[in-house]
Amino acid sequence: MKKVFAVLLILINLSSCTISTLTKNKIEDNNIIYSCVGDFDGDSRIDSIQLIREVDVVKIIFKSKRTIKTQDIKLNLSNFYCNVEDINDDGCDDFIINTMDEGTENIFVFTFKDSITQVLSPSIINEQINFIKNGNSYTISCGNYKSSIKSKEPLDLKLLYSTTEYTDYGKAIITEGVLVNYKNQPKYTVSTTYKLNSLGKLNFLDIKIEPYIVKDN
Repeated sequence: MKKVFAVLLILINLSSCTISTLTKNKIEDNNIIYSCVGDFDGDSRIDSIQLIREVDVVKIIFKSKRTIKTQDIKLNLSNFYCNVEDINDDGCDDFIINTMDEGTENIFVFTFKDSITQVLSPSIINEQINFIKNGNSYTISCGNYKSSIKSKEPLDLKLLYSTTEYTDYGKAIITEGVLVNYKNQPKYTVSTTYKLNSLGKLNFLDIKIEPYIVKDN
């Protein structure tokens, strides 16, 4: 009888205790600034993405039925909008962020098939679009495409925005910019059209340099 009573006491004491459990990859859902869903890993099941602001860091969180992945990203999200679409035609949704920073609209594209990978950003675009000065000749080249103009005054290339659009080449990305003089006055418009392939490589399709036309208000 004493043994039975002792067992009952142990069970009562255990039931009154709170047993803490460890949750793998626990994510704090405070400070969520954006969330969306899509099939980002191509398994035909719904996944979710969240953007969380933590002090000076923005964290992107990918949640699927199988895993949770997180990564810190450097973005100015004081003015931004997001989009979900399969931009590289690999059968998986991609996550697109457009941000406004000092008058320039920047584009960032993330894929999630194997890991969180940033396949497009302003730095990637700037590395691919080459601006060459040779006397009064100015050439912009990207991939196998290039276009040149001549100018008596010095010019510099200023990229203004990048966006996804449906074009004569199908779904593509367009990066627009201007050639400005030393007074920061636009003299020519620059337009490059390209696609992202499944490996994240930029395949350029067209480049145009045309005289800047002042629009009447």
